[in-house]
Amino acid sequence: MKKSLYIFLSSLLGVLLFLTLHRIIAFFFLALQIVDYRDFNFGLSYMEFAALDYVTLVLALMLGAWYGVWLGNYWYGLVYEAGSHKGMLNHLAQRWRAKASGNYNLEEKIASVKQKLEKDLGNLEKLAGELPVSPQPIKRKMARKSAPKAAVKNRP
Repeated sequence: MKKSLYIFLSSLLGVLLFLTLHRIIAFFFLALQIVDYRDFNFGLSYMEFAALDYVTLVLALMLGAWYGVWLGNYWYGLVYEAGSHKGMLNHLAQRWRAKASGNYNLEEKIASVKQKLEKDLGNLEKLAGELPVSPQPIKRKMARKSAPKAAVKNRP
């Protein structure tokens, strides 16, 4: 239930965002036509512009809904399923406390980075263990040159 509501509200947010962007672009297009019709008419009559506006509006609403669903799935996974984000209010409260106390709690940040580094090193060791190992090492042939006999005789 929570995920459905989250995705629905995110898609509504996406639709409103794309609708706002569409209307801003249409406003500036019409403003350009009003200022100097001869330079900025783009060869469109009012009916053609109205049809183009309607088609782009429907396209913007569909893209906004798709973007909202994608955004809702992405952030729901981060916030609720992975638990990596505790929310905006928690983030703002931590920053406010850090600024009020005068320090940014460097020890906490170092500890969290150390934990992440240990986790990544564990994953790296696990991946290194999965690498195929050949049973016998490969012997490489080396070309050796013998020293010229004249050079050996002339040494002091």
